[in-house]
Amino acid sequence: MKIIRKDFVGNGPGSVTMEAEDSDDLWYAYNLIAPADTVMALTFRKVQRELRGVGRDAERVRLKLEVQVEEVDYDKDGSVLRIRGKNILENEHVKIGAFHTLELDLKRPFVLRKENWDSLALDTLKQASNPAASADLAVLLMDEGQANIFLVGRSVKRSRGPIKTSISRKHGPGIAGYESTLKKFFENVLHAFVKHVDFSVVRCAVIASPGEQDRACYGPKHVEFAHERMAIQTLLITDELFRNSDVKVRKKYVNLVESVKDFGGEVFIFSSRHVSGIQLAQHTGIAAILRFPLPDLENLEM
Repeated sequence: MKIIRKDFVGNGPGSVTMEAEDSDDLWYAYNLIAPADTVMALTFRKVQRELRGVGRDAERVRLKLEVQVEEVDYDKDGSVLRIRGKNILENEHVKIGAFHTLELDLKRPFVLRKENWDSLALDTLKQASNPAASADLAVLLMDEGQANIFLVGRSVKRSRGPIKTSISRKHGPGIAGYESTLKKFFENVLHAFVKHVDFSVVRCAVIASPGEQDRACYGPKHVEFAHERMAIQTLLITDELFRNSDVKVRKKYVNLVESVKDFGGEVFIFSSRHVSGIQLAQHTGIAAILRFPLPDLENLEM
């Protein structure tokens, strides 16, 4: 992302003028722009004009508009970001308050204004302006006898797997072969992980599988309960929660992320457009891996 001008205060209002240089930059912009922000850019709009003795005709006019954001859509295939909202910049062709959809494509400068450049927005802006600060991610999800590897870039996601191994029964006559088949499974997973993960590019790996009882939780109430007891080692959260139309809700999750980091925990934000984010969203969009068991969670309503 090419940053042309910055004029803001951390945890305060201000604006950034920027220009997307590739499709990954549009993905960063998608994650930066939230409801109630404003975006200003050159755009085109079809307007009606009177033709003497003929009637009306329509033409496309190039103009500058600033809209207060209501919806944002990212078209990866078309490399375009569509921002729908009400115009707040007076213009002879578009009334103030009229709806318009800005289309931001590559090499088109735009100005993003926020009332609050919080820590999440600042981190995203930093990653967008410095690609080296954005470490690619490898995710290994394991269950008994099956594993999947996901390679997650800034906007590219690839699946490698599944890796499957038949595991002998843990009980009964097959118990003798259980340890050997389980060992073979882990060897296959390790081989696939080393084969598909380029560690000169991937700087972060997440390995997850069913673990000890009471060491994981999901849902806002359970996660908040765990956080109050400083039990969160790793917070998993979807980016969709930061796009909530309620500013108080967005601020609550931003504060949670900051607080978990302050207490030494890790935070992973999952894209709502990636399979991992979709699956997490099916389980409320927020989960946590705990430092220590919390048996009392079972008695807490979701």
